[in-house]
Amino acid sequence: MFGLCEKLMTHFAVILTAFFLSQPLLLLLICGPHGGIFPTSSPMLAEASAADEAVGKWATQFGDELFLLAQKITKSQEIKEKYKEYNARVELKNGTELIKSISINVGKMLARKMDAVRCIQERAEAVNENFEFNRTYALQNYTYYSSKYSTFNGNSSETLEPNEAEFAWMYSPMELNPDTHFYNTPVDTEHSSVHVPSNVWDRSDRVLKTIMWSEQLDEVFRRNYQSDPALSWQYFGSDTGILRHYPASQWTDIRPNRMDADTYDCRKRSWYIETATCSKDIVILLDHSGSMTGFRHHVGKFTIRSILDTFSNNDFFTIFRYSAEVEDIIPCFNGALVQATPENIEVFNEAIANLPDPEGYANLTLAYEKAFQLLHTYFESRNCSANATSSCNQAIMLVTDGVAGNTTEVFQKYNWGNGENGTWHMNVRIFTYLLGKEVTKVREIQWMACLNRGYYSHVQTLDEVHEEVLKYVDVIATPLVLQNEMHPPTWTHAFTDKTYDPKTSDEKRPRLMIAVGVPAFDRFYRHENSTNRRARMLGVAGTDVPVEDIDKLTLPYKLGVNGYSFVVSNNGYVLLHPDLRPMGVSYTFYMLHSNNNINFSSTQTNGRMNPNYNSIDFTEVEHLFEDQNPREPGDTILNIRNAMVQNKTKQFTDVSVKFHYDTMRRVSEEKQDYFFAPLPNTPFTLGIVMPSEYGKTWIKVGEEVSKNTHMKINISDFFIGENWKVHPDWVYCKYHYLEGHEFQTPEAELREFLDKMVKKDWKWAEQYAEDESDRANKDNLNCGRKTLGDDAYYCNTELVHLLVFDAKVTNSSYGEWKFENEEERQLILRFGADLRFVATMSGLTRWQFIFGEVEVDTDREFGDYHTKAIDETWYKSAILQHHEDRTESFVYSVKHYNDPMEDSELKITASHAIFPRDGGKEAPACVVGFQFSHARMWERFFNITAEDHCHRCLPICTDDDVDCVVIDNNAYIVIGQNINTTGKFFGEFHGDVMSAMVERGIFLSIAVYDYQEQCKEEPKTNSDAQGLLHPLRLLSLGWKWLVSHLFFQYQRIQWWADGAPFMEYTDEIEDEYVAVGDGGKASASKPKEDSDDENALFDEPEPDPIYKPCDMRSTLYALEPSALVGINDWVEPPSTRPFLVKKIPNSNLLLVVVNVLMPSRSVRLTTEPQRLEYPTEFPCYKLNMSFYERRRIAECFTEDDEEELYTYCGNASRLGLTLQLLPLTMILMFYLTRCFMR
Repeated sequence: MFGLCEKLMTHFAVILTAFFLSQPLLLLLICGPHGGIFPTSSPMLAEASAADEAVGKWATQFGDELFLLAQKITKSQEIKEKYKEYNARVELKNGTELIKSISINVGKMLARKMDAVRCIQERAEAVNENFEFNRTYALQNYTYYSSKYSTFNGNSSETLEPNEAEFAWMYSPMELNPDTHFYNTPVDTEHSSVHVPSNVWDRSDRVLKTIMWSEQLDEVFRRNYQSDPALSWQYFGSDTGILRHYPASQWTDIRPNRMDADTYDCRKRSWYIETATCSKDIVILLDHSGSMTGFRHHVGKFTIRSILDTFSNNDFFTIFRYSAEVEDIIPCFNGALVQATPENIEVFNEAIANLPDPEGYANLTLAYEKAFQLLHTYFESRNCSANATSSCNQAIMLVTDGVAGNTTEVFQKYNWGNGENGTWHMNVRIFTYLLGKEVTKVREIQWMACLNRGYYSHVQTLDEVHEEVLKYVDVIATPLVLQNEMHPPTWTHAFTDKTYDPKTSDEKRPRLMIAVGVPAFDRFYRHENSTNRRARMLGVAGTDVPVEDIDKLTLPYKLGVNGYSFVVSNNGYVLLHPDLRPMGVSYTFYMLHSNNNINFSSTQTNGRMNPNYNSIDFTEVEHLFEDQNPREPGDTILNIRNAMVQNKTKQFTDVSVKFHYDTMRRVSEEKQDYFFAPLPNTPFTLGIVMPSEYGKTWIKVGEEVSKNTHMKINISDFFIGENWKVHPDWVYCKYHYLEGHEFQTPEAELREFLDKMVKKDWKWAEQYAEDESDRANKDNLNCGRKTLGDDAYYCNTELVHLLVFDAKVTNSSYGEWKFENEEERQLILRFGADLRFVATMSGLTRWQFIFGEVEVDTDREFGDYHTKAIDETWYKSAILQHHEDRTESFVYSVKHYNDPMEDSELKITASHAIFPRDGGKEAPACVVGFQFSHARMWERFFNITAEDHCHRCLPICTDDDVDCVVIDNNAYIVIGQNINTTGKFFGEFHGDVMSAMVERGIFLSIAVYDYQEQCKEEPKTNSDAQGLLHPLRLLSLGWKWLVSHLFFQYQRIQWWADGAPFMEYTDEIEDEYVAVGDGGKASASKPKEDSDDENALFDEPEPDPIYKPCDMRSTLYALEPSALVGINDWVEPPSTRPFLVKKIPNSNLLLVVVNVLMPSRSVRLTTEPQRLEYPTEFPCYKLNMSFYERRRIAECFTEDDEEELYTYCGNASRLGLTLQLLPLTMILMFYLTRCFMR
């Protein structure tokens, strides 16, 4: 029974609650845990109370029964003895040697890719230089495989326009077959095919010539693929815009609207731009004076957008708008160049689109001054004066409709000076874009570009923007071409494969790639009889490398459980990391307000690619314990990051981290060791992480295959039956050519190789072994490497031996199940245990049904849900539990309430780590476990806790006076009186008790931040009243309709005058501007009918969902078992319900008994993600990341003494067409006005 004071409070709770809550100290003095005064002795020395002992007996009995069940069903001791019987050796892992070995293997693979593209580049230069173009033959007889217009089974990727149908004979039909290596895309590995953008005409001389000579690259493509079947897409992107890619395939259409033009242009892809221009510092100046109103303002904004499309993660830029004053487009970026990440580019695009109307006069001198001063800051900080030819490409891009004065003094001060009298010699390039048709002072603007190693472009219409913008690439590439010897390879950051569509793909992870490109030079300008003395890029040869290919070479089995590998770029961005999440996830999130109140928000499902997935910083995925505040990384993580960015070989040991797992629901404070080394000839650094304690050892085995074969043991006998899996992402043995060697499962593939291994002619083969031609051409490019046979294969010898050993150790324990006695049978039936399993460090998972396999509706069972062994949550938890308490305890868990059911009945999963010992050392070898009925466990628990051990000194758990809850080591409910609380966080129902346990140190509260999320924002909707258009609003809409149609018809007349077909141009990103191409090619989009616009004018479509980058914080909890020592009575913090807490022995579970009759604070805690609100808006709260350490790309060529001899800086565009079309324009305006008035 409760004490007197507790009874009084029970009967008069309504009257006394307010008083007691306001006087907690008085309450504590009057009432002890049983109505008396608190003992004067320390709680650490006090004897356990009767209630505490009673709860302890419940916990002990429940824990003992679970432990006995676990030992019986898993046979953990038997399996541990097998490791000893088969002489498992525990050896130390040397992180330094391991990172060296892995980096050599990965470097060898990447070197093969670089060799392949160099072979393409060499062949391209040679063929182009000697090719003779026969125009008559080409126009009348030449055919080629077009990725867009060639037919396959009678269908083409894109339909020819009616006025182009007569040239259908040019496009040879394809014969394609799905290929496993190319993601089951239908391909032709004997040929390549050509993609031509819609704004490029494939019958123009220069384009057609390129298509013809580049056909000879097929021989190199085939040879590369035959010598390295792991090669992905190979391609050559020409400076004409055509892309020849191998193998031939139909173009994958990812346009949201098939009526839009195909705007893919290889010259705007990162692998092309970065190879041609290296790293760049760019300041864009946008004229925002009064003369830039109307159409010129639209063209100016679209020009800037096109420029930004050519930037990549290695570039830094900013945009100023100038009139009488000069202002930053993004105010918080003042005084800084920001990295050209997709996120930052989109921020600038939005700011440009929302600019106010231009006004005032233009002070260009002031704008140049500010641009030069900003660039000079980076010129000095990057030591450009000492390394002028290696890493400093700086430029100013001017977008204007004219200049009012002379700016010579600015150039003399900053760009042409000699260092005396305060002058500088920065050698910044100036690119000028003159907008509009009726322009003046053309020569002044052209002069600015020509005297500053730049280029002048006159942009009259939107359709000219694309080609004019791309011309700066050739200019910046000129020094690279002129040096004529080195062809430096350039590696990109990660991107998604062109054939991958997240909306239709069933792949679990996005298909990430990196690309390597090598520049090819057009050497015609060096010929004595050449009529074209312009030094230009011929194009870029490249190939894609799947990021998962790197991952497979990082020996994940040797890194072990809770270890991982990662790759960081020269910018500190991760290409490979277990916490890199390119795809948005489903999130039930909460909004955290400044008053710390939490409002629930509905689940948001975002199946979109994170727009910034290829620029996630290392500090955004590594969570060190010293990092307590969001976006404020500590010194340790920055030191690790800086060392990797600088391509150093280094290690950091015993680093305290917030180790989170189970999709950021569970956390533990752990110590990790970081090792990293540069990948040769790349801007990347490869790193590995291993746990500081149990990650230093592993199980080492010998030549298991040959040993068992010698003993006449068939190793295939260790893999009998269907109830086993191997890790699906690891490579055991594999055929080089996947096509023709398809297997339904990884297990079927392994079985085939196990049969081969016991044969006398078996040989172990490496994936990238050196052959004789490699040794003969050690110092030279080897384009004649030995080709591989159709049945060539490779294996990870060490992993296969380890797998065979693990299979042998676990095989006998997973034969036919037999009960030892009836007592064991009754114990297993009491808890409804029906399945046992084991998973090993070699990736092997076995499972067994105790009472025979039961067919389920989904035809899926344990092994279909849990295939990844050491990567499974229950495997990680078991290892962490062993590391925490060094006992034989088991980890018990129940599915999170948001996770789908695996069975018709809710199950408890129990797991236990086995660490064999050898020579005084232990190593994680495997995890055993079992599953049993949650309902039976619940029933057994309440049967045990219904027994009164203290003559009613406290209520039993079936009474309403207390709430008995079993929680795990992360405070998730495993058993609760309300079955609906299962799998939910304890703090959601007893927030005051959870807070008290944190205050007492029983649980450690750990904040984990997620910087990769996108939050859905509801679009603003208009009220019903807004549906009634005001007369002025109606007039405004009508005027917009008139102007848009006038411009549309005007462009069609211009098309007629130029003799070039009409096409609609749209960017890959949704664009508010519509451009018209002049490339002499038919449109890929059909012009809209007038009636379509009239109907759409008043029909506002349902707005698309808007996703914005956002940061989340999850407050997670980890048990601190040592804090439970000395807690021998009710815990009664002020304003909190009293509770008893006991550890359930040999487990990760706690029994908490809460007195629910006592009043409590209204506290609700959650582990669900909470959206963070910063004092500043996005992206300003991320500004500090712009100042993190970066390493500029080496081997950049920015200057050449002969540059002026082999380049030009643009010509003035013709102006006559405008005057010729003026009468037609006036007639058209009169006609459209009459149509509108009707």
